[in-house]
Amino acid sequence: MKMILFIPLLLVVLSVSTDQTEALALQQSFSPDVHAALREMIASLTEQRLELRSLKKESAGYAAKSERQEAEIKNLKKQLEEHDTKLEGQETETNKLKQQLEVRQVAFSASLLVDGSTTFGPFNTFTTLVFKHVVTNIGNAYNQQTGIFTAPVKGAYHFEWYVGAHGGRHAAAAVLVKNGERIFIAYEYQRSSYGTSANGATLLLESGDQVFVQQWPNAILFDNNNHHTTFSGHLLFNM
Repeated sequence: MKMILFIPLLLVVLSVSTDQTEALALQQSFSPDVHAALREMIASLTEQRLELRSLKKESAGYAAKSERQEAEIKNLKKQLEEHDTKLEGQETETNKLKQQLEVRQVAFSASLLVDGSTTFGPFNTFTTLVFKHVVTNIGNAYNQQTGIFTAPVKGAYHFEWYVGAHGGRHAAAAVLVKNGERIFIAYEYQRSSYGTSANGATLLLESGDQVFVQQWPNAILFDNNNHHTTFSGHLLFNM
């Protein structure tokens, strides 16, 4: 009876032993492959980490380089703007100097008639004379349509005017006027023959001031192709 029970028990033990042996053998057969795979994965991850760090470093380098380039571009742009501003300032100064040079060149001279022969007046009131025969008008400050000189710049100006008329009941007379203020008069009265008179004045004018000549009330003026009655002026110096 004991012998019979021992045989199945031996078979069970042998069976269990065989299974463990096979499992151990199977584990031993798979273990090197798993370790190799793990090593490969670790090596790959390490390599990827190194590449990632390198990329981050390169990216940071590119970013820093980009920032430097952007800063340089901004600096160059600022320098260009400053250069443009400087050029504009120089251009403005050049224009001012050019304008000052141009306004220094102011002079005109004109007579009453372009041609023909005429006696003007007498008139009951002060009458602005329009000197239409313009021989010089440098700077275009004199208006031959109105007879008015307009100062283009502040400065000292000198004016002269000459009047003439045949003698008789009326005198030859004209007055220099600045912005409505009568300055000096040129006056000549003769009972017979031809008489002339002249006068001059230096005036300090502001830019835009107006100067003109008015015929005196109840006076007469004469002019012909010889241009007896004239009005002239020029800038002495600006201020």
